[in-house]
Amino acid sequence: MKSLRSEISFNTLASISIVSALIIGLSIYVYEKLYIEFVSEEVDALGVNMAVDLIDYIEEPAGSFNQTEILLRLDEYEYAEAAYIFSSDGTLLNIYIGPAGFKDGPNNLQEVSPLSPEHPNFDRNIASLPLGLHRTSNKVIMVKTVGEDIYPMGKLALLFNLEEALKVSRQRYIILVTPSVAFLIAISLIISARAQRKAMRPLSTLIETMDSVVDDKTYDAKVEEGDKREMLALSRAFNNMMTNIKAQSEANRQKTEMLQKQQSQMERLANFDALTGLPNRQFLMKLLSNELTKAQKNNCELGLLFIDLDGFKSINDSFGHDTGDRFLLHISSLMENALSESCTLGRLGGDEFVVIAPDIDSPTLLEDIAKKIVNTVSKSHTVNQLRLDSSVSIGLALASDCNYAATNLITNADVAMYKAKDNGKARYVWFTDEMLAHTQRKVLISTRITDALENDAFYLSYQAKVDANKNVIGLETLLRWQDEVLGQVSPAEFIPIAEQTDKISLISLWVLKQLSHESPMLIKAFGSHITLSVNLSTHDLNNHNVTHYILNELNTGRLPASNLEIEITESAYMNSFNVANAFFESLKKLGCKLALDDFGTGYSSLSYLTQFDIDTLKIDRSFINNIGASKQSEMITKTIIEMAKSLNFSVCAEGVETQEQANFLTSHGCNMLQGFLYSKPLPMLDLIHSFSVKTQQS
Repeated sequence: MKSLRSEISFNTLASISIVSALIIGLSIYVYEKLYIEFVSEEVDALGVNMAVDLIDYIEEPAGSFNQTEILLRLDEYEYAEAAYIFSSDGTLLNIYIGPAGFKDGPNNLQEVSPLSPEHPNFDRNIASLPLGLHRTSNKVIMVKTVGEDIYPMGKLALLFNLEEALKVSRQRYIILVTPSVAFLIAISLIISARAQRKAMRPLSTLIETMDSVVDDKTYDAKVEEGDKREMLALSRAFNNMMTNIKAQSEANRQKTEMLQKQQSQMERLANFDALTGLPNRQFLMKLLSNELTKAQKNNCELGLLFIDLDGFKSINDSFGHDTGDRFLLHISSLMENALSESCTLGRLGGDEFVVIAPDIDSPTLLEDIAKKIVNTVSKSHTVNQLRLDSSVSIGLALASDCNYAATNLITNADVAMYKAKDNGKARYVWFTDEMLAHTQRKVLISTRITDALENDAFYLSYQAKVDANKNVIGLETLLRWQDEVLGQVSPAEFIPIAEQTDKISLISLWVLKQLSHESPMLIKAFGSHITLSVNLSTHDLNNHNVTHYILNELNTGRLPASNLEIEITESAYMNSFNVANAFFESLKKLGCKLALDDFGTGYSSLSYLTQFDIDTLKIDRSFINNIGASKQSEMITKTIIEMAKSLNFSVCAEGVETQEQANFLTSHGCNMLQGFLYSKPLPMLDLIHSFSVKTQQS
């Protein structure tokens, strides 16, 4: 029979052995569970970071370098098995097989999980997984949205295989704890039952603490270190483990906060203007679409104000971008303060702003808003110790007039704004259908100008200049345009559009090149004394391509210098006075002539005439038309002729249509006459034929 002591010793030994085994097993279980929790949080943070970085590259072609470079970050993680990038429609864009993905080898494919990357249906399964964290027995799968949750651009799936990590950790833990447990069992054989019960209390505390950590996820839990080696080792191992987990948890929390802060900053940069803090174009378009949907659903009216600062470019050019930015900030603040809370002011870009005014009871309310903004801005402002004058031009449009379409509403208000500028600025104008038709024609003309230059749809016409005996002594080169879509387009319509779109110099170059081809035939037909006049604009005088081309053609003889006359208006001359003088001085040295066109309608300052080295003064047709009807016009015309003669200028009168006008002009000494009385503008061959017939008849 066994002794009680031996039985107690046996029971104690058995009990301690069983309890120790349970403790080890429970510790391993809790550790593995906490480890999986920790890895899950780390994978979550890693997935957020990689998803944010993929925003810029998700739309690149599948397998792009930038996508692969981001996936290769997983090389740092030993247990990373695979990662997948999917587009918004579920198409696989890129795949990564990590270190853990190559350890199983191809021979184990028969026993892989359906979620394994080697499984034939794995891509489909991964693509169909919902967002968030997914766990299998030894694997962690994290699926994250690339982009906003509302407007996803794609998905990122990360897969970590923890089997090897848990196995190594389990072995290490067993090796560490087993000696301590064995020592505890040996000591327990000689300890009384009371001592055994006392020794078990810290263990119970440890178990309770572990359970609380698992249940409450409070990683700052600590256990008191016991006075027995076994309990001391367990408690220290547990405390060290919890310290490490807490440190990692805190690091992950800080990373998460940083990512959230960065995401918030990115959202603000994406939706608000960096200078003024106002909603930007992207945010405005979203807001406008939402407000239009709401207004249409509730059968309400919505108004839009398209605002452009008048003269802002000159402020920027004159005082620099710093002053320009401060001025924009000042003006945007004034406009924002002038609006009610129901209205939204945003900056489209540059000096263009938009006001969205929902729930408009009547158009008058929108006009009141526009008046308030015009009155607030259209005055002097002090910015950077500079006094700057400014105003705004505003276009008004209603949502109901464009069937609540956001793009059409902005276009309508924009068109009305340009009409306000054309009407004198510092005002508001309502949109009308006629404005849109006019704008569309301007856009079409601008587009067709390029086609006309490429396809030679332009052609030259010439109008004769005659002397008192009706002999042709000069020809003015005039541009005409016959378009296959628009038909015959008047220069009065397409020249201003060409100037606004910076295409006028391209047209002038075309005219000069065509004139160099046609001038030999004109000189042959009308004589070597003939003068060929061509018009240049302010844009041409400031365009080195045009001025250099003329000088080069004259030097090479392709344009006959002795026969060429450049016509320039007073306004164009004065707007480019310094540049023009240097250019005309070069022309005069080569033997070209210079004519001042439309005299009397520009600056009309006699002091300027002393600075203009011109050969011919052209009297504007507005004076010629009134000869015989207005004594005042006759007196002005007579005075201009006499003044020109005294300055040794030749005089040319344009727009001569009646014999009475011709008689008056020749009787007072006008050198050249130009108008329908003698010739309409005709293409070269028609003009030559017309005057050859007249010569034969005479």
